[in-house]
Amino acid sequence: MNRQLQLDAGNTRLKWRLMAGGASVQSGFIHNDADWQIILSLLLKELGALDFIAISTVSGNARLEQLMRILSEATGVEPFIAKTRKSFSGLTVIYKEVERLGVDRWLAMLAAHAHSLDNTKVVVSCGTAITVDVIDGQGNHQGGFIVPGIRLMKKVLAVNTANLGNIEHPAEATALGTVTSECINHGVLAMAVAFINETCLKWPGARLFLTGGDAPLLQTHIKEEIEQVLIEELVLDGLSIASERQ
Repeated sequence: MNRQLQLDAGNTRLKWRLMAGGASVQSGFIHNDADWQIILSLLLKELGALDFIAISTVSGNARLEQLMRILSEATGVEPFIAKTRKSFSGLTVIYKEVERLGVDRWLAMLAAHAHSLDNTKVVVSCGTAITVDVIDGQGNHQGGFIVPGIRLMKKVLAVNTANLGNIEHPAEATALGTVTSECINHGVLAMAVAFINETCLKWPGARLFLTGGDAPLLQTHIKEEIEQVLIEELVLDGLSIASERQ
């Protein structure tokens, strides 16, 4: 049975998924802390023999080189590295300089388009940044937005403003706050939710695809009239498409 390891190296963590016979059998993530290389090496030893490895990375060339070294030493398999393409699998990217579109955004769009071929799609990834991309029913990328994510917005306030108190607990509501920490937590969530809702409502009938670490939190506040689906491994699903149809 063909055993494939898929890796999505983001800004805060490395997500991984083991596929066997076309089905996901195991998955998880590794935080981008000082020990990530050790943890990855241990994981590879635990997973055993692999037939194929596919990588998506937006975390820079140095990180990719480290990944390649660890994978080569542990598996001997030469990985497939996903790169954004202008036209692929029914999706056409609007960027003139296609290499400037983050491969994670492209892979998420590939997967969303495969899930819903004839509908307009709004693809939202909710992580360090919140990225939004719109695809029409013919697979044409209309463009997108990139704004700070919830945690990054809070971090900027904490770094540049004194005496804010505890703002570390997660935002859970969009109501007016009654103490400073609530005002910040509720406010950044309200901004993110309003941004996503407004974008979706500009495209009547569009289907919203949510992914990323903060997607479950944002999902509960999306307007009822917006058709939505949360797919935690949307980027890895796109990586499957890109590697299978290369």
